[in-house]
Amino acid sequence: MNEHISSAYDRDLEEIQSLIMKMGGMVEHAILESAKALEVRDIERADVVRKGDKDIDALEEQINEAAARTIALRAPVSKDLRALLSVLKLSASLERVGDYAKNIAKRTPILADLTPISGADAALRRMSKEVQAMLGDALDAYVRNDVELAENVRQRDLEVDQMYNALFREFLT
Repeated sequence: MNEHISSAYDRDLEEIQSLIMKMGGMVEHAILESAKALEVRDIERADVVRKGDKDIDALEEQINEAAARTIALRAPVSKDLRALLSVLKLSASLERVGDYAKNIAKRTPILADLTPISGADAALRRMSKEVQAMLGDALDAYVRNDVELAENVRQRDLEVDQMYNALFREFLT
């Protein structure tokens, strides 16, 4: 973010950015672990992911409070205000992705008892790796303010949606 007259203001902004990156790392890990738990049918690993979602939720609250406090105390304008508002949206999106990882983990015990569908594990692995890469790129785009990379992530999201729909159709047939 920017250099300001108040070093305390800069510290506030750096702390918020650090919290976002920590949350992003936790969500990346949750995606990896939930996909792995499903792939190898590891119910204990899935349970760890499910329980860890509370930490992701708590971090979202911490980020929201820090951003709201900074907005209230520092009255940011222009670029700083947009950055803080984007932090609120980003933390909500990361929390939602964390919920998706938790939902995969919650369904793992049920799916572990079913007969595996040919090719499903490879498709899930491909999809989870792409989602992890997209999340990493989205966080990089945020930190570097890289609009092109952010747009690339958005386009890749459409591809993941297509992968998901194809996999879902496979499950139904």
